[in-house]
Amino acid sequence: MKWLPVIVFVCLSRLCFGEDKSAVPKPPSQLPASVQMEPGAPEVVPGGFAIAIMPDTQFYAQLHPEIFHQQTQWIADNAAKYSIKFVIQVGDVTQTSNDTEWIVARDAFKRFDGKVPWSSAPGNHDYGGKLQTNAHRSPYSTWLPISMFSAMPTYGGNYDKQTDKADNTWHHFEAGGRKWLTIGLEFAPRADVLRWASDVIAAHPDHSAIIFTHAFLDPRTNEHIKLSASLGKGKGNDKKKEPEPEPSEKPDVTQGEDLWQRVASKHANVVMVLCGHACYSNHRSIKAETGQEVQEMVVDYQSDVNGGNGWMRLLQVLPDGTTVRCQDFSPWINQRCTMPDRTFDFTLAKPQ
Repeated sequence: MKWLPVIVFVCLSRLCFGEDKSAVPKPPSQLPASVQMEPGAPEVVPGGFAIAIMPDTQFYAQLHPEIFHQQTQWIADNAAKYSIKFVIQVGDVTQTSNDTEWIVARDAFKRFDGKVPWSSAPGNHDYGGKLQTNAHRSPYSTWLPISMFSAMPTYGGNYDKQTDKADNTWHHFEAGGRKWLTIGLEFAPRADVLRWASDVIAAHPDHSAIIFTHAFLDPRTNEHIKLSASLGKGKGNDKKKEPEPEPSEKPDVTQGEDLWQRVASKHANVVMVLCGHACYSNHRSIKAETGQEVQEMVVDYQSDVNGGNGWMRLLQVLPDGTTVRCQDFSPWINQRCTMPDRTFDFTLAKPQ
């Protein structure tokens, strides 16, 4: 039984990035969170507040709806205890974008109603195929409509060229002596979506901005991800036995480095960029053109059993307003991950 986590990890890592023929030992960031853990939920930070990060939920929507509901119910039940001010889900809400999976997701997210505001953004799996991804056509806003988000007290607005869709939205709230802005962007955002995001952030210079999108940081290299020609299948899966048909419309997509260069690095009030997509978790601090340190994180747990085993991330901002305590936690198995890269403190850039 002691070999089970390793076997599961090897199998799922091949699904995420293709077969690894190098036989080089994997770094801790690419190990499942369940390899090293201890019982119980994170300790509450007195006088602080929290932001909850939900990872890719695709396998929960497809195969394990009970885990999806357990995650959202735990957040709803503990919002007051931890002073959770906002929840971010980093995309790939579904695995195949079919109606059954969207119903699971919609009903799970409804557990937040009246308890805690939240936001999400579509990942590549939420489009249902390469052609839809290139053209940014997704049923995301059919199942998670703009009315669901605009009813929240935190809602600020959405992409100004598609005001009927929730694929790109921003929210704002106050906590810990700061004003906060969260802005969620579609997978491989269109160039004009980056323009819109930059405009929103520039219009709120007194808000500490958190950007999130589905694919941004590659946990294997800890550098900005380079999406493959098949848009997000990972470098290991670029080779296909049968090539997909070429898109009939010219793709309007950008890379992680584009988001960094055109948006995140250009504004002194950007403090974090969050993402999922890449099966593992990692983080780094990087200096923006405007001088502040920006915290970048990929938060994903698909390498674990049950498509993630219920792991999520809690970011607790300490009373000093700049120290953040990061803790990976699974309400499904009631365990905390004790790996150093899953439980650590970091410092947020101070407001300019």
